[in-house]
Amino acid sequence: MAEAMDNGGDGVKTKQPSTALVAVGVPAVLLTAVFAGRMVWEETFLTIEHGPQMLGFSLAHGGGAILFLTPFLLALWLLVALVTMAVCLWRKRSLSKWYWSTLASAALTLGVLSIPPTFWQWAFIGTFARSPNAGDLMVYGAAEGDVKTVRGYLEHGVPLMATNYEGSTAAFAAAAGGSLPMIEMLASKGADLNATNFYGDSPLEAATENGHTDVAAFLKSHGASQTRGTPEQREAASAAIVRRDIERDNAR
Repeated sequence: MAEAMDNGGDGVKTKQPSTALVAVGVPAVLLTAVFAGRMVWEETFLTIEHGPQMLGFSLAHGGGAILFLTPFLLALWLLVALVTMAVCLWRKRSLSKWYWSTLASAALTLGVLSIPPTFWQWAFIGTFARSPNAGDLMVYGAAEGDVKTVRGYLEHGVPLMATNYEGSTAAFAAAAGGSLPMIEMLASKGADLNATNFYGDSPLEAATENGHTDVAAFLKSHGASQTRGTPEQREAASAAIVRRDIERDNAR
């Protein structure tokens, strides 16, 4: 990683400014790449195996929490590196290959971190659709209003009436999330707009409770009924979900 030297006015050789930048940038890139790899793993393999993830949750509660700082440090390094590049170009000073390589690696690593989780589902929808958690994933996408992803799951064989761990269908999640385009798409494919979840609530109940008047109006116009679960249903559903979570955690 040796750098070429510049001759100063007094004949003394001085290091190029990129030397210190590379010395700091290389470890910053490597550590951020480790963090990026962890996030991609959670967004792909871990999500396929266990369903929707709270990204970084397990990492934040372990010794790897310090990795959350690396993207910010690398972004700061990249800013300094770009300013240095502009100054050197203006002064017609050369920059080493190590500098350019580190700069490109930093930009690439931060670029990977900026990829939204849904991209991986779009790219590998067939694999996600074959996951035992495909129902949870599709319902989660419906709650987020991600029509493209939900349509992809349907096209790859996930049943329209698939449910998540709460017994909610994609139509219920779309109503609860207030996504009119989503509920319209699901209705056009024949979704049951009256299917209740384990708590006994219907999509219209979810839309009304959350103040999504446009979705509620659409559901009513398509003959949906407003159903709310009883206290006994809610208590039983909560207990069953807690037991499921405990069993799932113990199985890991």
